[in-house]
Amino acid sequence: MQRRSIFKSILAILTGGAKWVRGQAELSANDVTALRELGSVVLPASLGRARTDEIAGQFADWVRAYRAGADAGYGYGSPRLQVVPPNPSTKYGEQLRQIDAAARAKGAPFAKLDPASKRAIVASALEQAGIDQLPQRPNGRHVAADLMAYFFNSSAG
Repeated sequence: MQRRSIFKSILAILTGGAKWVRGQAELSANDVTALRELGSVVLPASLGRARTDEIAGQFADWVRAYRAGADAGYGYGSPRLQVVPPNPSTKYGEQLRQIDAAARAKGAPFAKLDPASKRAIVASALEQAGIDQLPQRPNGRHVAADLMAYFFNSSAG
């Protein structure tokens, strides 16, 4: 066992695994439900609703397990140790609520809108966030782009 792991374990025990130690942003049950609705819009329809819900759930699990600063190993040909960047999910809950608020301004919750209206709301949100291409990995600029990046940069994508 590495010294670093021992110190992390001791620190987690002493602090009770406090949220501020992990730097973790938690997704509520409502956020996960909204993430599934978002997945049905931004992921390929050919996957079917059950599969898009599954992918959105996997993304939520990935967010929960994310550990900023974790050892990411050495890059190919690089003598420097790489670490995982800060948690990209800190604004996901707020962004999901903004999407729902935009839908409610059109007269219904996001989940109740027709697919074309959902796509228009998501496209507008991405445009407002300045997203013009998918990141290589989720980076926190917008939850819709990060969900797509998570899927399309995976082996299943």
